[in-house]
Amino acid sequence: MNQKVVLLLLSLFFVGNSFAQEGKLDPYGRDLKALTLNKRGPNQDKYSHLFLSYGFKSVFDADSSDIIYGKSAAFSIGYLFKWRIAKWSELGFDVAYHRSGYHLKQDSTKIIPNSQLHKREKFIFNSLQASPFIRIKLINKFRSNGTFIDLGGFGGWQYNVKHETIEKNLTPGAGKTKTVNTGLNYKQDYVYGLLARVGFNRFVFYGRYRLSNLFTDKSGLNDLPKYEIGLKLGIHQ
Repeated sequence: MNQKVVLLLLSLFFVGNSFAQEGKLDPYGRDLKALTLNKRGPNQDKYSHLFLSYGFKSVFDADSSDIIYGKSAAFSIGYLFKWRIAKWSELGFDVAYHRSGYHLKQDSTKIIPNSQLHKREKFIFNSLQASPFIRIKLINKFRSNGTFIDLGGFGGWQYNVKHETIEKNLTPGAGKTKTVNTGLNYKQDYVYGLLARVGFNRFVFYGRYRLSNLFTDKSGLNDLPKYEIGLKLGIHQ
């Protein structure tokens, strides 16, 4: 009889201990641990994370013949902050380093920045940018950004703009000669435009349209393509 009592007590102990490990149950039998929201996470009231993006200058522009597509691209690294304002909407902004490279075609129609032809030629625009946005949540998930649409804008300071050319067999004894021109007085100091994004948790497809011109009105130069489309990767859970 005593042995049966001991076995029963041991059984109750192990069963109770297993329930305690799974989580406390409320009067309705629900696991409270599973229902408790994390204090921090992609779908919480506030969140921030690192991101990377890579995109291409698109073919939607009328002056698309000026650049080489596929090679003309943009890279960005930055940090995003967001706050929930309602169940299905959030406000946020990100700050980033943005680098755009425009590879120019070398043919008889070339006029940017002049008509002189080279083996290769490109403009590089380095800038620091901020992008405010409003996020519309399409699908909310517990530990994920879910599915969403971002609408917003961007603006920034173009702190380092370079014009690079490469010539082949220009100098005796050298296979190629690279020339880098900086301090360009015909470039704009600031850039701004509109953006839209469609995201699936950490993977975000984006499009940007630049409203500002890259070159000053006084320069008389045509602007380079304004559209950019690409993929953004959020570094978070």
